[in-house]
Amino acid sequence: PTAFSPNGDLNNDLLVVHGLSRQVKNIVVFRVYDRWGEMLYQDQNFNVNQPDRGWDGRFRGQASDPGVYVWVLEAEYLDGHLETLKGDFLLIR
Repeated sequence: PTAFSPNGDLNNDLLVVHGLSRQVKNIVVFRVYDRWGEMLYQDQNFNVNQPDRGWDGRFRGQASDPGVYVWVLEAEYLDGHLETLKGDFLLIR
């Protein structure tokens, strides 16, 4: 996804890692950073497409400001290959 809206309406409230579960064995690490490079969120060792695993748009108990953020993840494929992927997304309030 390129945007999410953590506003408590139970629709698109988490930034979730999506992927092909037939190919991806595990998400080794998933991180979210602000524009200054501060890590706001990290999760490790989980499967793709888990609706309850992801960033809720909060940092240190406070709602993060709307804007563009960066994600980085390392995926392990079924054949053992590791790949680092990255991108950005828009947080909408």
